[in-house]
Amino acid sequence: MSRPSLAELTGQIRQLPAMPLIALEVIRSLQHSDVDVEGLARRIAQDQAIAARVLRVANSPFYGLQKRVASIHDAIVVLGLAAVRSLVLAASMLTCLPGGSARGFSRDAFWRHGLGTALAAQALARVLQRPAEPVFIAGLLHDIGRLAMVSLYPEPYAAMQDQAVREDLPPSLLEAGHFGFDHAEAGASLATLWNFPPAIADAIGRHHTPGECPPGSLAGIIHYADAIARALELDGEPDGQVPHLDQATIDGLGVSWEQLNGVLEDTASRFESCRLMLG
Repeated sequence: MSRPSLAELTGQIRQLPAMPLIALEVIRSLQHSDVDVEGLARRIAQDQAIAARVLRVANSPFYGLQKRVASIHDAIVVLGLAAVRSLVLAASMLTCLPGGSARGFSRDAFWRHGLGTALAAQALARVLQRPAEPVFIAGLLHDIGRLAMVSLYPEPYAAMQDQAVREDLPPSLLEAGHFGFDHAEAGASLATLWNFPPAIADAIGRHHTPGECPPGSLAGIIHYADAIARALELDGEPDGQVPHLDQATIDGLGVSWEQLNGVLEDTASRFESCRLMLG
């Protein structure tokens, strides 16, 4: 196979199922402060598959609500708009994007890791007093370029996976040689195509190279959260490799060992409730 370009990858995205309209509307709303919350709630409720996943998580034991949340409007009132938008985007990605057919690729493990990274990023955001919504979205989608590569180029991706197993290397180190770009670059390109806020697209593109970003960047948080999710084996893959950490980035975040232990506990406890979204 001749190596594809990023432009070819994004051009072929039209072969994948279209993103739900409500997801596109939620993405647009991320860039505006004057959101019509009532109208957005009504439109989310109209997509029954997505609404059902959101309500399943909202009524999970983690939130410990005294009264059952019966509608998207109630979920926004109880959980807040930011939390519901994050859950809607997560549910949208789970329902619209295929799992890929490459040999050795597990859709379930992929989304478990994405969800675990999103929750770890949120836990770090609380420690760092940063907004939770963008870190959740960037964490959930940080590997979305890999899913696109698997879906569009299953055989070449399977061959690369075989080489990674033979040579005991992380697949991400071999991607550029096989494709001409890696999954982080592909993910940033897709996020830009889908009109995600630039900060989220940049974090997706630089989560393995956070040293290129200013200290305390969103990319740095996702970089750390990615490793935390791998260390906790939230993807269900006990032989998974924890990615190399950029020590300067970790030091720049200033998370103490005590705070890190809290992040680990928070991430693991929330994961069991939020994974209800996976079906």
